[in-house]
Amino acid sequence: MNRFLAPCVLLFVAAFGAAAPSDGMPEGKWWKNPRAVRELQLTGAQVDQIERIFLRIRPELIDLRADLEKKRLMQNSLMDRPTVNNEEAGRLIDETERARSKLEKARAMMFLEIRQVLTPEQREKILERREDMRERRQGRLRRLRPGGGPPPG
Repeated sequence: MNRFLAPCVLLFVAAFGAAAPSDGMPEGKWWKNPRAVRELQLTGAQVDQIERIFLRIRPELIDLRADLEKKRLMQNSLMDRPTVNNEEAGRLIDETERARSKLEKARAMMFLEIRQVLTPEQREKILERREDMRERRQGRLRRLRPGGGPPPG
């Protein structure tokens, strides 16, 4: 399995203008975007199969995201108190991280399933697109830094 596919799909989504909320889950359906369909040469059957995967897994992602948000709320509420019980804080932090991990795993599994729908050539196009986007982003960062030099570190 190519460990870069899920981030590639997310970057591909961003490249085609689909909105993505702050948690990284594509809001837009990139497989329905005419530009993405054309560039990847997705077939109608592939689009339908990806849509079925998405619709099957999406309710679980919604529930997992809601659970994570609830855990974050509880953790933030505790941390905002004038005095904090370290043991309780540690427990809430652990719960929040477990919730985040479950959500990320479910997303990764969805993208793995979507990956199986794509041909090797389509996966390669996504990887190429990812590399192009990385290069453009690095170029923008260099222009934004004083002196335009390479990133620190």
